[in-house]
Amino acid sequence: MVDSTDSFRCVLKFGGSCLKSSQDISAIAERILEFEPNSVVVVSAFFGVTDRLLDAIHDAKEGRLHVSTFVHWIRTHHTTLTPEVLTSSSLKRFEEAIKILDTNLSEIESLGAEQEVLVTGERLATTCLEAALTARGVNCKSFWAEEIPIKIKGRDPFIRIDRSATSESIDLPTEIIPLCAGWYGIGTDNSLSTLSRSGSDCTAACIASAIGASSVVIWRDVPGVLSIDPSWGMPGRRIPYLNYDEAVEIASYSSRLLHPDAIDPLVESGIPLIIRPLHQPSEPGTFVGPSISVGRPSVRVLVCHRRRFDILWRVRSGSQLSRNLIGLGRSLHQKRIRIWSIRADQAGIRVLVDEKDLPRVESAILSFDSEAKIELGNPIALLSLFGQGISSHQEIRSTLMNSLEDQGCDAEEMNQEGTEHGIHLLIPDSQAVHTVGCLTDMFELLDAE
Repeated sequence: MVDSTDSFRCVLKFGGSCLKSSQDISAIAERILEFEPNSVVVVSAFFGVTDRLLDAIHDAKEGRLHVSTFVHWIRTHHTTLTPEVLTSSSLKRFEEAIKILDTNLSEIESLGAEQEVLVTGERLATTCLEAALTARGVNCKSFWAEEIPIKIKGRDPFIRIDRSATSESIDLPTEIIPLCAGWYGIGTDNSLSTLSRSGSDCTAACIASAIGASSVVIWRDVPGVLSIDPSWGMPGRRIPYLNYDEAVEIASYSSRLLHPDAIDPLVESGIPLIIRPLHQPSEPGTFVGPSISVGRPSVRVLVCHRRRFDILWRVRSGSQLSRNLIGLGRSLHQKRIRIWSIRADQAGIRVLVDEKDLPRVESAILSFDSEAKIELGNPIALLSLFGQGISSHQEIRSTLMNSLEDQGCDAEEMNQEGTEHGIHLLIPDSQAVHTVGCLTDMFELLDAE
């Protein structure tokens, strides 16, 4: 329900990359106090915790997990980062979350146990932050997602926040800063459901839409959206502005930006989203909002993912192709495996995935066909170029492809259906470094300072 004061509120979201150290906690307190008293805060699990919980679930199902040892690690990890929780009024709730984790890991095959384990990271993060931020002068209170409540619809792997139901039921205080657990919610039967990874961005956007907030600020460990990922060791330029559609396309190919589904709730109301660096408060970051005229299209962002592999599943019967394609896609989504592309051709079903996911993809295929013939291609780099309107700009496209040909690069265009602001190419992984270097020069993507 929208309160008359909500339109002046800003939703602040802090992800796991901003929850690594006590210095991060202090910086979060400073950023919140800058927006006080109107902010609503959404947080993810502390850095690395969700991955550990996923591993623990897998090990528990295999009978390899020493539950008490793992629970002790979770408890110690959080109290080390936020020791204030041990002497605060939040301690009772902290111990409640720990007990729920212990019970459900011990009974991991019981109904709902896996979800109860998975949401532990967000529950503990909000509870611990309440204690740590209160000690730093922030007037706040933690809310687990089921208390907001965040309503969920759909079935795995197509789970989404039910924006309409959430807007009707949301109840957050205005006299105190709510610390909201992201990433999960409750279904119509009150069972817990988790979103896809980085889903806390969606929680923040849906809360902003529900209360009619003035803006959403997502705090990161980077200066904003950059023209090239910092992992390449080159000084990329900060992109000051993206329209909503550009942001969605870039987010779909760059996990460091935001969840692509986080944009849609903001569009109708025109709520801006700003990506800002936690430890550089004077930096403006990147503003995401309605489309504005940019004149001649230009390439502004380059994303390159290395060591992706194309797996070919040679389906013996053509009549099974469609069924297996749909079934495999659903299975990989349920296993939370990132699918860069999945397609069928005369040879069979091809899936482009990360190197680390190869064993699980092969296992999923064999679960459909125990005698499946699986072929693994050579390592591939997925190269994406972004800029408003570049997909249909023939001059940019021809300049790009001619240049790559002149450089001896074996580039193959991916299916461009549904994309307006991006050009996506597959190249041999061995050519990635040279190609990225050439393209950063060609499109002047590096920071000149």
